[in-house]
Amino acid sequence: MARTQWYPARALWATRLTLQGQRLARRALPYVLMAPALGLLAVVLVYPLLYSFRLSFTDWTLLNFRTGAKFIGLANYQKVLLDGDFWNALGVTLVFMVSSTAIEFALGLGIAHLMARDYRGKGWLNPLILLPFMCTNVVVGLVFRIMMNYDLGVINYLLDLVHLPPVNWLGDVATAMPAVVLMDVWNMTSFMALLLLAGLQALPEEPFESAIIDGASRAQILWHITLPMLRPVILVAVLWRLIDTFKVFDVIYILTGGGPAKATDTMSIFAFRTGFQFFKLGYASAIAYIMVLIMLVLAIVAVRLTMQSAKGLRKVNRV
Repeated sequence: MARTQWYPARALWATRLTLQGQRLARRALPYVLMAPALGLLAVVLVYPLLYSFRLSFTDWTLLNFRTGAKFIGLANYQKVLLDGDFWNALGVTLVFMVSSTAIEFALGLGIAHLMARDYRGKGWLNPLILLPFMCTNVVVGLVFRIMMNYDLGVINYLLDLVHLPPVNWLGDVATAMPAVVLMDVWNMTSFMALLLLAGLQALPEEPFESAIIDGASRAQILWHITLPMLRPVILVAVLWRLIDTFKVFDVIYILTGGGPAKATDTMSIFAFRTGFQFFKLGYASAIAYIMVLIMLVLAIVAVRLTMQSAKGLRKVNRV
């Protein structure tokens, strides 16, 4: 009798093990499929990050790469914080960030309102508005460099047609930063408009209809209804652009190379020049990780502000 009962219990135990194995196999299958991509990502991204982090604590230069880098602790980070070129690059980057993002937001909001309306020619005008964002950064930098050339640029040619003196856009300290900001505004305003357009199209229509019935003007609707309800999208768009402009490199390097007189020398260009022109890779790694720390702070602020704004908007909708 005991032997007869033993066989069903063994079969039930084997069935349970089989079911557990199947569940584990189903759970492990996505990770197995992602393993090659994760391994490649670790080789391409994680290893260089860890290696450069270790490098930031050494004095690795072109002079001692054969003998090996010497561990110097936090000396590179201390040197960065005392470097006047670093603070100049940080100031230039902040000016570029704030100027570009503010102008792009103001223009992007107006373009988003235009794109959200129904008008004749919308089918071809909307793609035309988004065309600058589709251009690669290298192409944008080269085109603006040609357009702003002092002798052969089309901008100075147009100024000459209206009897205005030519401007050395890229060779004058006073005009180099406005030229860089103008280029970025032309390139990225459509991206800002696209984000804000998505937010506008997701807003409910009832508050706007009630405001129109109550006799509110367009300015009042924009200030008291549209912007408060659009606040989470605005925060995401603005903070995304702030982070993106903080690490910008290619277009400015192509346009001005950080000059003249370091007037457009951003953090990325400063780190690149230190590492790949002066070959101070340990010092450049410290600069790069300070940039990572600043971007991490911006990302944390972005996440917290977005979550708080979303919670506030949900409370308003409940009321």
